[in-house]
Amino acid sequence: MKIKDIKKKVSEYRAKLKGNLSDLEHAAVREAKETHEAAHILLKLSKNKEVSQKEIEFLKAQSKDIGKILALIGMQAIPFSTPLIAAMEIGARKYGMSLFPTSQKEETQKRCDNCVEYGICTKIDGRFQYCPDHKF
Repeated sequence: MKIKDIKKKVSEYRAKLKGNLSDLEHAAVREAKETHEAAHILLKLSKNKEVSQKEIEFLKAQSKDIGKILALIGMQAIPFSTPLIAAMEIGARKYGMSLFPTSQKEETQKRCDNCVEYGICTKIDGRFQYCPDHKF
């Protein structure tokens, strides 16, 4: 293999890694904001203030995401758990589920079943239009 080819591969992997880290950062910020909002709803409930049905549904969904996050953190204590988590996510996606938290605000988004990078595909005009590696 030539040095140019190696440099090209390293550059491609670096760009992919940068994109994945950016996606992870955005997801972490989103989850923090949603958890903060869920805490406010929970506080309203504890003070016997009125909450809407939509807020209750949001709180339930965000509670599930927090449970998923805690389970994934706990699984990291198991040696070599990263490949196990990846395999479990692939299996769960076959049944329309995910081990990873989802956005409570962006109901028109879903994970692309074919996207290796776990890209988010946005539903526009009834079709999923965006994916970094796949076209719909």
